[in-house]
Amino acid sequence: MTSIDRPTVVSGGGADSPTPAATDVSVAAADSMTVAAWTVVSRVTGLLRIAAIGAVLGPTMLGNTFQFTNALPNLLYYGLLAGSLFPSLLVPALVHHADIADRRACERLAGGFLGATAVALAVVVPLAVLTAPQLLGLTAPRGQGLAAEQVDTARLLFLMFAPQVFCYAVVGTATATMNSHQRFGLAAAAPALENVGIIAVLGVTALVHHGAVGGRVPVGELLLLGLGTTGAVAAHAAVQWWGACRVGVVLVPRAGWRDPEVRTIIRRALPSLGQAGVLAVQVVALLAAANAARGGVVGFQMALSFVYLVVAVAVTPLALGSLPWLARAFTRGEYDSFHDTFVRSLALALFVAVPAAVGCVLLSTPLARLVAVGRMAEGDGVRVIAASLAALATAVVGQAVFSMCSYAFYARRDTHTPLVAALVQVGVCLAGVGLSLHLLDGARLLLGLGASYSAGTLAGAACMAVMLRGRLHRGPVRLAPAVARTAVATAAMGASVWLLERTASTWQGRGGAAAAVALAVAAGTAVYAAVSRLLGAPELALLIGARRRSASTDRVAPQRVEP
Repeated sequence: MTSIDRPTVVSGGGADSPTPAATDVSVAAADSMTVAAWTVVSRVTGLLRIAAIGAVLGPTMLGNTFQFTNALPNLLYYGLLAGSLFPSLLVPALVHHADIADRRACERLAGGFLGATAVALAVVVPLAVLTAPQLLGLTAPRGQGLAAEQVDTARLLFLMFAPQVFCYAVVGTATATMNSHQRFGLAAAAPALENVGIIAVLGVTALVHHGAVGGRVPVGELLLLGLGTTGAVAAHAAVQWWGACRVGVVLVPRAGWRDPEVRTIIRRALPSLGQAGVLAVQVVALLAAANAARGGVVGFQMALSFVYLVVAVAVTPLALGSLPWLARAFTRGEYDSFHDTFVRSLALALFVAVPAAVGCVLLSTPLARLVAVGRMAEGDGVRVIAASLAALATAVVGQAVFSMCSYAFYARRDTHTPLVAALVQVGVCLAGVGLSLHLLDGARLLLGLGASYSAGTLAGAACMAVMLRGRLHRGPVRLAPAVARTAVATAAMGASVWLLERTASTWQGRGGAAAAVALAVAAGTAVYAAVSRLLGAPELALLIGARRRSASTDRVAPQRVEP
């Protein structure tokens, strides 16, 4: 049989060696640093992509329609079909086969999962192509006669965007395959290729069609935007597929519904369908409501991209890195280790997420000035982005707790409890969306929508944390001291950032905004690190050690293992 490379974690021994849970978190943190570094690249290019949409298409009907319609493939796979959750459930199942280097079992399981997903998509996608454009027509601003034009434009765009859903199925399965083999870098970096490709398509659109304003959108422009964007997504999927091949797993769709192990994962994932479905409804409702404001979809999505960037850097890498360790600890019955690994991971996530959320609030205006370029800089573009970002920032903390608890439940093979918390989150959010639509308009509407999202996320996170706490076997590690240290350091950081932002508020132009953000981030980071060090925060030492470990080629040594 063909042999594959398997990572060997190298650690020191001796009397002062860390406990297994501490070692697991340390290694998971090092893995998360690799993911975070490449995720920064992917998310920053994603933010640049949204900025390019605003710059080229502007706060117009086409801008709102393109952004809304281009989000639908993500919502179909990552939302209604739980694509973001399926890999999380697939990783624990693949870990067992990866640990014994059983390549054929990995290919059977991953390929069967991909095949079953493709069959489900073949049913869902045609229905979405028929119904989604009509949904967008319902969200058009009243009294402007845009509904019919938006429906026609959305119908053609979404028909071209539909194949992206199948590409994302390949992306999700390949990502789970690489993560189960503790390979995180390529999976995190590859989305940057998609973003750069879409930015290039938008650049060509601006050159060819000159950003014309008014009248119906030329069919040629729609074809360039639709086919070019889908081509970029296909390139992303191809790179992820190649990454799975690099760990020895060739992804080929198989009849997974005939495989008992695949059927078990699918049955376990059914509650995840409900969780992802209600969260997708939340996103649709937010974007649909934002469509009532001029440039609202583009501006709100741009602000949401900042939140996604922080969550992707501070939370998701650590959650992905800790999932295999949590799954192993639970499977082996090492419940103290499971508790301590989870608590340390959550403390580390909050250590980054809390100051980042405060920074987003304090720097919302200069950040909006920085990313509002081209046609998005006209009119209320800056106010729309700043209001959205300030209101959405608190969601970073809620998402940190929600995500880490979700992955802990997945490691315990429990998908029902996260569904309950998701229902709480979406219920609170939708109530706020309804009130905002009734009472607010313009930039104030987006402020209300952002606040609704944040309130829902915090409510869902609180529900999730309470339910998980009652099921964890208490270990020696406690979360409260870490939260207290993070709060004190964040307060000191916030004061310094606020003073610098006030001082730099008069600096003009995009260069002034960039300088203000850079100065505030540098000073705030220095203050936060200094206070954390004075308080003896182990999270700071863990991050520094993880950075060194991820930069060292000695941490992962290839070892050939014959299955």
